[in-house]
Amino acid sequence: MTRHFRGPGRLRSRTARIISAAATLGLVGTGLAATLGAQAIGPAPHRAAAAPERVLATGSPLLQEDFTGATADPRFVAVGSACLTGGPVTTPLPPDGRQLTGCPLPEIGPVPPLDSAPFGYLRITDAANDQNGAVLFDQALPAGNGLDVTFDQWQYGSTTPATPADGISFFLVNGDVSLAHPGAFGGSLGYAQKLPDDNPNLAILPGVDRGYLGIGLDVLGNYFGDWEHRGNGCTTRSPAGTAFHVPAPGPNMVTVRGPGHDEDGYCFLTATTSNFSTTGPWPSTLPGQLQGPLTFLPPDVTPAQAQALLEPSRRRVNIHLTPAPAPVLTVTIDFNDGTGPHQVLQTPAPQPVPSTYKFGFAGSTGLFTDVHLIRNVVINTDEPLPELNLVKQAHQPLPANLTVGSKIPYDFVVTNSGNVPIDNLAVNDPKVGPVSCPVSVLQPGETVTCTSTYTVTAADAAAGHVANTAQATGTAGGDPVTSPPASEDVPLVAPPSIDVLKHVDEPGPFHVGDTVHYTYTVSNTGGTQLDNVSVTDDKVTGITCDSSTLAPRGSPGDRTQCHGTYVITAADADAGQVTNHAVAHGIADDQPVTSPETQATVEVVGPSSLSLAKAADTAGPVHVGQTVNYTYTGTNTGRTVLDQLLVTDDHATPVTCNATTLNPGASTTCHAAYVVTAADLALGHLTNRAEAAATNPDGDTVLSPPAEVRLPVAGEARLGIEKTADSAGPFRLGETVNYTYTVTNTGTLAIHGVTVTDDHVAGVTCDATTLNPGASTLCHGSYVITAGDVQAGHVTNTAHANGTDPDGEPVASPPDDATVTVVGEAVLSIEKTADSAGPFHVGDTVHYTYTVTNTGTRVIHGVTVTDDHVAGVTCDATTLNPGQSTLCHGSYVITAADAAVGHVTNTAHANGTDPEGRPVQSPPGDATVTVVSEAVLSIEKKADSAGPFHVGDTVHYTYTVKNTGTVAVHDIAVVDDHVTSVICDATTLNPGQSTLCHGSYVITAADVAAGHVLNKAHASGKDPEGRTVESPPGEATVETTSGASSLSITKQADVSGSAHVGDTVTYTYMVTNTGTTVLTDVAVADDRVAQVACDARTLKSGESTTCHGTYVVTAEDAKVGHVINTATASGRDPQGQLVESRPVSLCVTVSECPEKEKGEGCVKVPRPTAPPKHGGGGGGHLPDTGSPAGLAAAGLAGGGLLTLGGVLLYRARRRANADRFVG
Repeated sequence: MTRHFRGPGRLRSRTARIISAAATLGLVGTGLAATLGAQAIGPAPHRAAAAPERVLATGSPLLQEDFTGATADPRFVAVGSACLTGGPVTTPLPPDGRQLTGCPLPEIGPVPPLDSAPFGYLRITDAANDQNGAVLFDQALPAGNGLDVTFDQWQYGSTTPATPADGISFFLVNGDVSLAHPGAFGGSLGYAQKLPDDNPNLAILPGVDRGYLGIGLDVLGNYFGDWEHRGNGCTTRSPAGTAFHVPAPGPNMVTVRGPGHDEDGYCFLTATTSNFSTTGPWPSTLPGQLQGPLTFLPPDVTPAQAQALLEPSRRRVNIHLTPAPAPVLTVTIDFNDGTGPHQVLQTPAPQPVPSTYKFGFAGSTGLFTDVHLIRNVVINTDEPLPELNLVKQAHQPLPANLTVGSKIPYDFVVTNSGNVPIDNLAVNDPKVGPVSCPVSVLQPGETVTCTSTYTVTAADAAAGHVANTAQATGTAGGDPVTSPPASEDVPLVAPPSIDVLKHVDEPGPFHVGDTVHYTYTVSNTGGTQLDNVSVTDDKVTGITCDSSTLAPRGSPGDRTQCHGTYVITAADADAGQVTNHAVAHGIADDQPVTSPETQATVEVVGPSSLSLAKAADTAGPVHVGQTVNYTYTGTNTGRTVLDQLLVTDDHATPVTCNATTLNPGASTTCHAAYVVTAADLALGHLTNRAEAAATNPDGDTVLSPPAEVRLPVAGEARLGIEKTADSAGPFRLGETVNYTYTVTNTGTLAIHGVTVTDDHVAGVTCDATTLNPGASTLCHGSYVITAGDVQAGHVTNTAHANGTDPDGEPVASPPDDATVTVVGEAVLSIEKTADSAGPFHVGDTVHYTYTVTNTGTRVIHGVTVTDDHVAGVTCDATTLNPGQSTLCHGSYVITAADAAVGHVTNTAHANGTDPEGRPVQSPPGDATVTVVSEAVLSIEKKADSAGPFHVGDTVHYTYTVKNTGTVAVHDIAVVDDHVTSVICDATTLNPGQSTLCHGSYVITAADVAAGHVLNKAHASGKDPEGRTVESPPGEATVETTSGASSLSITKQADVSGSAHVGDTVTYTYMVTNTGTTVLTDVAVADDRVAQVACDARTLKSGESTTCHGTYVVTAEDAKVGHVINTATASGRDPQGQLVESRPVSLCVTVSECPEKEKGEGCVKVPRPTAPPKHGGGGGGHLPDTGSPAGLAAAGLAGGGLLTLGGVLLYRARRRANADRFVG
């Protein structure tokens, strides 16, 4: 299609509109248009791809927004998760209805970097679950010249790649509403309505307001089906029906839905499927995938790198609508696969076409996800607009009924489709009046909405509509420019309605049999004609109307009169009135119309009548001088009002009434009084009669029947009493009050047996017991003041006089009382308790608590307690108000004397002073506790040292045994679990006496192994009755130790002088336990002596034993010249460890003498050696060795060398660890 322009900046002319491609192909009929909310457009019967490619639009630009920057056109309104990745991070997002801002953190899925302008995107959602986002363009755009919309979209990066979701929608709405919110998300893609999960317990979520077209680029495929009440109220439904569940029936599908509003409409129109039957599956005919392949972006990707990586997932979408009145929708998609754009769908668009469009994008995720992005939105008209274009429309929604005074808001959508700015922009509407525009200069390609409001007039209402025309004007390049006129016609058809007024033709009142004539005025108060007009009345039958057809309100013939009659009945007279109700009826557009109810009431006059009831305040008998009060009840028992009511009584005058006018059924009360006379007594009765009279509306007097009351009259026995005390007081406790009672016969009969009863006084005596009428007598009694009276502060007592009349009937006077003042007194009480009832023992402390209470009526000061056993009782408080108490405390230690008695009883008094300083003392309070005599022993055990002790040590114990009871104990003894014999200094102990006992114990190896000795002892004896008395156990612990284990050894030989070959040398060894432990298996090892025998094998600490061994001198010894041998003692400690002494050596000189010279003065020839280090004395005895001192003292004639050699040998053979041993 080719567009020609007359010149730049001037009004363009349209060429002839082409016939739509679909109509040319005969795919649809020319009468397919359906009204909104009624008939949906049926699906195309063939694949959309088979339709020819549309001709590209050459219209006027309306909008261009690439969404790559940090901000966007402020006319875009953001909802939900919609945001700009080019903008700075915005966390959290502002509320819905905001301008587009940057995106928040955190993000889910491979989303483009944030704050990335000029590489930004409109991000509808990231890949998180349950995300909803939309952008709404709330500026109306002209619709009549068609629309061409191109944009890039991305759906990719699902976190549920097997099932990506949900999709992206582009939708158009009628531009006469405010586009404030999208429709339901999920399968409805932000356009249509939705009942979540088809749950009938939930409410339907509404679709977008006044939706026109919703194109779903549906990756998941739920938008294809009518599940969840999509298409509610539509006659034609989706091929997939309404009952499907996930998985979706139409994945990778483009689906178109039609007009809808709130919960209704949004009907399925067509989709890119080859199967439009109701039997699935419904395969998509799209030649490519709506979802892109990208699944991952590197964490540090730059905005430019991200744009390049996202390019394969971009899909370019074109949505084209041809001009009104019969637009055709075409959808074209470039799948970015190198094959270019593909026309995927073409179908007639719904009719009628709105005057303007508003649009939006929406997308969402649920259980399944995708990233949804938009870029590069370009919108043009299909055909060029005039240089200055104006569309006028009434802003919706309008009031349901437009009547006189209603306000109609108007939108004036003005577009500059030229290429120069238009200055001095204005809109002129002669009917509406001043129009307000947001700008005065309109830039090329810019569209704005100007507004005004119009008030409906009576003339408009009479015309039935508001029609007006407007033009936009301005200056373009200095030349005036004017838009084509734009008109809008708003109908003012009022809804059908009817009204009726009812009128009574004659004034009342009416009587039985009278006829009442009614006239009914029926009016058409609606905007449509009414037929079959009639009136019904709940009392009137056969109502006739002058006309049964009424013209619309304000037109000639819009009202008529109807007529009916009614005859008054006796029931109406009883009721006093007739009220009847009427309703008018008619038919409008085959629908019944009913008026509100109207009513009329007429007065009905009935007969006049009056009744009177009379009552006395007593049933009698009455007495002379007694006043009788009468009550009269007058009632209007007729059907007319009665005035001037008057009651007359033949005895009681005057009679006064509360009211003198009575309506029918009303009553009033009247009153009168009469004093009984002697004449009445003479008659024996009082009978009086009354009558009521009143005047009816006709002036006639109406009389009631008479009413009378008869009362018996009799003489009366009556007593009076007056009581006085001899003093008004004050009285005190125990004082006597004397009372005098004056009893008088105030009646008319003699009274016998006169007595007085008094609630406090017993034995009242009277001077006389018979009283004639008017006579009096004195009676006397007395009363003693009690503590209760003191507490009360007074005595009030009441008395009655009593007697009998001549008939023996009792007579009692009214009561009379007298009050005297009683002065309070100071009184204390005490209650004493012990902390235990016992039994107690000698030396125990008994704690006493005394509760002192002020039981009097005066304050008591200086409160103390004295106790015959307890000294120093202290009280919590010393001043007590009446009724107050305090606690006092004391203690007592049990003595032997108490034990002898077997109990302690002590007595206490509470003391104080009254306000006058007089002493006050309570009665005594005592308490008794039991004290027992008993035989009790105690024992204390001590060791003479805490240790540590060694094996064999003796521990000496001292036991202190004490008689802690109250009786003597004999045969004192001590038993100890370690000590076999304990001796006590004394065996008899009187109470409180002590004695010492003694015992000892020898430490054993087991004690040393245990590390201590714990032994327990108890004392025992016999009480005077021979019963055994035992003390609690006493124990003592001493520490033990194994100590150091060591041995020493000394060694001697029996040789004096030199030994010779063959001599036997006898050695004696002295082994000593120089440690602190017992040693066993004691033995001696000698390197020359084969066998050493010891006298004892076990040595306690400090003990010694002697061991013996022999050695025969050899020739080899003779060659050497001496015998040196070394011995070591050994044993085992209590733990079985080996203990060794230091080694000890001994040197014996050996001479080489021939055998034959033996014993004959053989000469000893010692071997040459170094001179001795120390001089030595003579003598042939070898010294003892075994210690350095012994070695140093050794001296043999010529043997200094041997001695020195012995010392050297000793040192050479000494063990490296010899320092372990002592000796």
